[in-house]
Amino acid sequence: MSNLQSAIEKAADAFAREIIDAVKAASLQELLGVREIAVEAPARRRGRPPKAATAKKPVKKVAKKAAKKAIKAPAKKKRHINYPKCSVPGCKKNRYARGNGMCGDHFKASKKG
Repeated sequence: MSNLQSAIEKAADAFAREIIDAVKAASLQELLGVREIAVEAPARRRGRPPKAATAKKPVKKVAKKAAKKAIKAPAKKKRHINYPKCSVPGCKKNRYARGNGMCGDHFKASKKG
C-alpha cells in the first residue's frame, strides 16, 4: 500500500472515532438541535406559482334594478301539456285517470247516483 492511501485511511478512522465520541457525549436536546439546523432549508412550494399583483379595474356603478335583473335567474318556461278534457258537455276540467273520460267531480257524481 502506498503511504498516501494509508494516511487517508488513518485520517478517516480518526475522524469517524471523533464523530462517534461526540455523538455519544451529546445530550438528546443537542442532537435534536443539530437535526433542526439541518432541516431548516426552505421547503419547496408545490403547485402553481402565485400570479403577479395587478391593479384592480374600476367597478362600474349599476342601478339597483339592473343589478337585480342580472342576479335573478331567468324563469323556466312552463310546460304546456294538452291533457284530455272531461267528456261532460260544458266542463273544462281535465280528465280523471280512472274516470271513464270524466273529471273527478263528474265521476264521483256518477258513482253516487
